[in-house]
Amino acid sequence: METIAYKCINCGGPLQYNPEKLKFYCEYCRSAFTEEELKAHFGELDENLSQEAEQEPENTQENSDDFAASTAIYSCENCGAEIMAEKTTAATFCIYCHSPVVLSNRLTGQYKPDLVIPFTISEESAKEKFFAMCRGKKFLPKKFLSDAELHMIKGVYYPYWMIDSLKDGVVHATAKNIRTWTEGDWRYTETTTYKVKRAGKIDFKGFPHSALSKEDHNAMKYVNPYDDKDMKQFTMAYLSGFLAEKRDTERDAIQKTVDSELAGYAEKIYKETMDYDRVQIDNMNLKTLQESWKYALMPVWMMNFSYEGRNYLYAMNGQTGKTYGELPCDKGKLALFGVGLFIVLMIVCMLGGYFLS
Repeated sequence: METIAYKCINCGGPLQYNPEKLKFYCEYCRSAFTEEELKAHFGELDENLSQEAEQEPENTQENSDDFAASTAIYSCENCGAEIMAEKTTAATFCIYCHSPVVLSNRLTGQYKPDLVIPFTISEESAKEKFFAMCRGKKFLPKKFLSDAELHMIKGVYYPYWMIDSLKDGVVHATAKNIRTWTEGDWRYTETTTYKVKRAGKIDFKGFPHSALSKEDHNAMKYVNPYDDKDMKQFTMAYLSGFLAEKRDTERDAIQKTVDSELAGYAEKIYKETMDYDRVQIDNMNLKTLQESWKYALMPVWMMNFSYEGRNYLYAMNGQTGKTYGELPCDKGKLALFGVGLFIVLMIVCMLGGYFLS
């Protein structure tokens, strides 16, 4: 399979997208380029790759065993070393020269994304937020921060489906208003029941749904949402310097799930228009008038690490900075805290009994 390494226009060194500069940066000559400058230089690269993907089969080394069925081997354009990657990996690094590599055919044709939100938070900022999350955690093991391999933090573009869906619905509900008052020794309750109907169109824009079936995608819901103000038309140059996953979930496989989720949001929207004390939805008829799906890549800083035989995950939205993290607990510290708290409570109780006697 063909690989792509974006080169510096000035010195030929590898280019990486720099979230702080919001430009493509060369660490060798320190040149920085905008997307427009890269397009002027690499203009038709993405289009050429799409054509090559249709003409040439993937040049991968595969066997019939489980390992080979889930991996493929490619050649680094910079040093010639062989790169091994999972079938859904679209961008990675050469383990020998550390050059950023985009696996071109993974994101061409039907698998070429429509949209991308580039990273706006740097690797250093992601690490600082991790340390900030750890500060003040009294039961965190002392050795944890030294054992946690922070150099393993990685910027990953995760695949999402972005869905625009125009719905037309009719809802029937039973609503109640409850009034209570007191007269003398008596308390009265009056319940008025209504039959309510609501009808109208709801236009969902950019509803996100994971396009990856791996276990990590479950953690992505904790770092959502993203702000579409930074959404750009996709170009593979944004992947340089980061990892990327190719979608492995198609529309027909998740259509029912998406319909169910949108129906849940629609029910809430209709319910919010019913100004009563209590509302019970009896039935809802929701039709799809128009729907379109776009394929997008979203940025996440992620670190998986192991401590005392258990795996932990730290993830951060690469655009907004929203974090999700699992941290280990020192059972010894927790036990000592429990004993200390018990002793303090016993002393308080004893002193209280002494003064009351």
